[in-house]
Amino acid sequence: MMCNYAVANGYWLCYKKNDSMRLLVKCCYGACKFRMWASWMSEEKCFQIKSLINEYNYARNFKLGSIVNYAWIGSHYTTQFLQKQNVSVRLLREEVKEKFGIDVSIGQCRRENKYAIELIEGTLVQHYAKLWSYGEEIRISNPGSTVKIDVNVMLDGELICVVGKDANNHILPIAWVVVCVENKANWKWFLENLKDDLQLDNGFGITLMSDQHKGFLESVKEVFPTAEHRQCARYIVSNFRKIFSGVHYETKFWKASKASTEPLFSASMKEIQVPNPVAYEYLMEINPKSWSREFFQEGRMCDAMENGLSKNH
Repeated sequence: MMCNYAVANGYWLCYKKNDSMRLLVKCCYGACKFRMWASWMSEEKCFQIKSLINEYNYARNFKLGSIVNYAWIGSHYTTQFLQKQNVSVRLLREEVKEKFGIDVSIGQCRRENKYAIELIEGTLVQHYAKLWSYGEEIRISNPGSTVKIDVNVMLDGELICVVGKDANNHILPIAWVVVCVENKANWKWFLENLKDDLQLDNGFGITLMSDQHKGFLESVKEVFPTAEHRQCARYIVSNFRKIFSGVHYETKFWKASKASTEPLFSASMKEIQVPNPVAYEYLMEINPKSWSREFFQEGRMCDAMENGLSKNH
């Protein structure tokens, strides 16, 4: 916090005392009156400022010396290094100067690079080591939940999940899993666990919506043969525009998707067929029963044709 304060104000401050029980900070310019004294409060488990003379008599300093070290810089760029570890040291130096208004050395930035990576790797290891405790906490706080944890070393993973909508049209999470790859075997295993937990039998009376992932489609047919299966219209139209450009096609597709009667659906599709028969055939091959309201099964509590928030639900 002292570093943040110094950087924000451009104060050139030095630690005169700095240990586990006391902290004395003064201005590095001898004639300046700035002085802060703090000591450790054992009962509160924190430092408390006992005295502060907040008078700084010099212009903003751009080289803050030892008070700004590589650890302080690294703590502000952990997320950036988590996303992209190969960050140029020179570019990092320029970014620190632009963002915080201070000059740091190439050496500081180089050590900061190493520090941030070590911090990230250590944090990830610590977090993953708590997975079993996390699973046990779910069992305690959510009785009846199923938690299965297995270890499989891999370069990357896939998150697949199931969410639902309640009577107020609010999204609620139901189940999720991290797997090595999104394929039929993992989807089938996931859906079978969902089936057992929710006692869904063969899927009669439920509606599932997803994207066009082949593994998911095949798994649904095997695990929930009597469930209604819908495909997200937003996902369909995103693939559609890659082949057939033009806002007018998308507008007509959404008209067909939202059509609640056969005449309205046919009229909307006719508007696509006449100027472009190929686009019409492309959409018909996807099976309109899975993306147009006209064909949704009666008695369903939700008429949604796109999921909006989740890739699969």
